Amino acid sequence: MNSTSQHITRDHLQAALDACHMANRQGYEDAKVYLAGLKQSIEDASLIITDCLGDLETYHVTDIALINNIKSQLELVQTEFKSSFFETQNNLETKHKENSRFNITLFGRTKAGKSTLMEILTHGDGSHIGKGGQRTTRDVRSYEWEGMSVTDVPGIDAYGGDEDDKKAESAAIYADLILFMITAGQPEGTEADWLVKLKRMDKPIVCVCNFKQSIGEKVDDFRLKRLLDNPDKLNERMNIDGLSEQFNKFLHEQLPSEHVEFIVTHLLAKYASQQEGYASKKNELEKVSRFALVEDAIINEVYTNGVLHRKKCYLSIIDAPLFQQMNLLFDFSSNAHSQYLVMQDKIAQFEDWCTSFNRGQKSNISNSITREYNKLRNSIPGFVEMHLEDSNVDEAWKEHCQRFTTQANLDKLFTTVQTRLEEKIAEMLSELKTEMDFSYTWQYNNTLGNYQFVNWKRVMKWTGALSSAGLAITAMALSSNPIGWAAAGVGAAFSLLAWLCDSKENKLRERRLMLTQKLNESIDYAEKKSKEKTIGGFNISIIKNENTVADTLKMIGSSLLALSASERELALGYSKNHKNISKMMIANIFNALGLDAPELDRIECVARVPGRRVAIVVNGTADLPCSAHDISSKLGNKETIHVVKWQQGKPAEEQLAYLLNYFDIDLEPQFMQLDGGQHTIVYLSNSNFTMEEIDSINLIQQIMNIHIILRK
Repeated sequence: MNSTSQHITRDHLQAALDACHMANRQGYEDAKVYLAGLKQSIEDASLIITDCLGDLETYHVTDIALINNIKSQLELVQTEFKSSFFETQNNLETKHKENSRFNITLFGRTKAGKSTLMEILTHGDGSHIGKGGQRTTRDVRSYEWEGMSVTDVPGIDAYGGDEDDKKAESAAIYADLILFMITAGQPEGTEADWLVKLKRMDKPIVCVCNFKQSIGEKVDDFRLKRLLDNPDKLNERMNIDGLSEQFNKFLHEQLPSEHVEFIVTHLLAKYASQQEGYASKKNELEKVSRFALVEDAIINEVYTNGVLHRKKCYLSIIDAPLFQQMNLLFDFSSNAHSQYLVMQDKIAQFEDWCTSFNRGQKSNISNSITREYNKLRNSIPGFVEMHLEDSNVDEAWKEHCQRFTTQANLDKLFTTVQTRLEEKIAEMLSELKTEMDFSYTWQYNNTLGNYQFVNWKRVMKWTGALSSAGLAITAMALSSNPIGWAAAGVGAAFSLLAWLCDSKENKLRERRLMLTQKLNESIDYAEKKSKEKTIGGFNISIIKNENTVADTLKMIGSSLLALSASERELALGYSKNHKNISKMMIANIFNALGLDAPELDRIECVARVPGRRVAIVVNGTADLPCSAHDISSKLGNKETIHVVKWQQGKPAEEQLAYLLNYFDIDLEPQFMQLDGGQHTIVYLSNSNFTMEEIDSINLIQQIMNIHIILRK
């Protein structure tokens, strides 16, 4: 142990580590309780999804592939979160079995100096220190230092090092404390990304900057002499202020209120101070290395907060993925519900259009049929005069009718009607896809992927399937030959007329009147039958196809609503577990501060955005017996602490208004009750939500156990 940390003796440190060892069992047992709660939440939501899958079987939809697509999406939610539970359970058991000692995990880019640090702590021979561009750590390695386990992981963000990244991230799950390392020079945005990821994993972090200036290979090397002769210029050469400013600039892109400070060290100088060949410069090298500051920071953190970090690690193994998945589920539920509303609006518009379209087209069809038969009516006088004395007037009338293009014109009319319907459906589906895509906001990457219920390529084929329907309608309407109807029965009338009339003049006069009347009656009958058949066919086919489209979209909408409900149910269950775990963390802090149990009893709930903000909701108006700084320092991530003084029994609208005002969010909420009033959705609309506002809304959502949907 370095002399600068002698105020914490070895006995003190060992006592702290003994306490950490005892906390190991307690942390594990506490975590198992919350793991059981998580399992119950997943099982409850799984039942809802199972019911939803059963409901899908009752839908009378011919497109089986569409039903199967929706079912597969619901099953994905069900199976992925069950799988996540088992993964969390396995991580918890692994932590308990393999990490009996307090664990410090080194984390940083390739060549940041992690292996050099290992050589320093283990007093190694330098065999693990990389040369040039060499990557020295390809696997996870652990070693002992001061009674603690130190884990060295592969460097992050190496070229082709995706597998290394996964190994490093997996190892970080079990860390009680992270030593996050960067090198002096130009920091990279990806390093800040990894720090954010570790904070989301809820890890206490000590940040170290390694100044990698060569000291040569011998004690008389001019580079070592230059370093030792001008130790005060080290800061100037490192430009630590500029490095810190640039790193925090990257960090602020994701965590606007976050600021980290780096402990600066020269690891090669410290390593050299331990080597026999540099014995004459040992003290100077130790001083210029500033490694004592790193040791002090680690030992002080373990001594002061080691027990809390140990217990928190177990809780975070459950809570960190739980919190991320909770937000994913709320986002999925929001998207599904928003898409459901878009679907409902579009269905209503389509049904209104169909009502107007059908009314207009039926009138147009009726008028068109009348126009076609009027052409025949107008031809009757000429036909009668030409065939007044024909004995086979039936054949003549049939031949006459064949000269007209009535059937072709009606075919063309129906094709036009069908085309208009197909174009409208295609237009509606295109608009629907665009509007639903626009309503969908994606904020996370996850194995669950992008929920896309509607296979739009398949849906677009609905219009193609309707193409033959128009011809079928026409065939149905004209199958009895409207021209034939007009020509029927004329010959029989002439036979009767010939038997009744005795003079030729009278016969011709009566024949003209009778033939004209009979032809008109025949056309009237044909027109009536044509309209009946045609409108009937329109109702059977056109309207049926319209209803099929509307019913299928309603079924998709119902499925979206069911999915939204199941995701919301699981998210609210996750939220409850997350709050309970957060309260346990605060309870551990209260216990560490020596506060009495009644003080904890005042806490109604604890809402938290891990690594960033905590809202402690207390009953009454009295302050907490400890400061926000005390709580934040014990959590290990400099989290902003809010103490919300709560009054029970007030209406939800009043409570939400109070919280929005407390967190300085000037927006007017819109409430919607769902599931018979069991769940509440709140809409908040704004053109652009800041990260701070999103965090505040997340806290409010947890406190009130409601689902808040953000609209832009």
